[in-house]
Amino acid sequence: MLSAKELLLAYMDLIRNPEKAINLFAADAAIEIPYLVEVGFPGRFEGLEEILMFLRQINSLFPDVAFMNLKVFVDSPDQIVSEYEVHCPAPGTKRHYNQLFFGRLVAEGGKIKLLREAINIISAARTILPNGLSDVALQKSASL
Repeated sequence: MLSAKELLLAYMDLIRNPEKAINLFAADAAIEIPYLVEVGFPGRFEGLEEILMFLRQINSLFPDVAFMNLKVFVDSPDQIVSEYEVHCPAPGTKRHYNQLFFGRLVAEGGKIKLLREAINIISAARTILPNGLSDVALQKSASL
């Protein structure tokens, strides 16, 4: 049975292969990136179908995505708290993505039960949205 750290390392290695990465997740797993709601994306992806859709979307936005510079703060068989980085191009916007992730992975039965990540949402918006931060301002004023 894989530990939380082993699952995180496997996930990091398989991020460019969603069809294989999805096998690391429990049937009732979730990925949470709560700050994504600030730029108009869902903050939670629950169940294998939603997680697979999310992983495919990551790869369409960032075909060269790769995690690096893992630093571990808490490491137990069923939980790991760490930070890691991504530095890659975003061909859709012709910008470069530089992101520091802070993540907590909870393992259950040798599978990922929960992966909760915190990101720099400004960096994400600048890279992902067609007009960068201007799109965030437009979304906020439209909802008022």
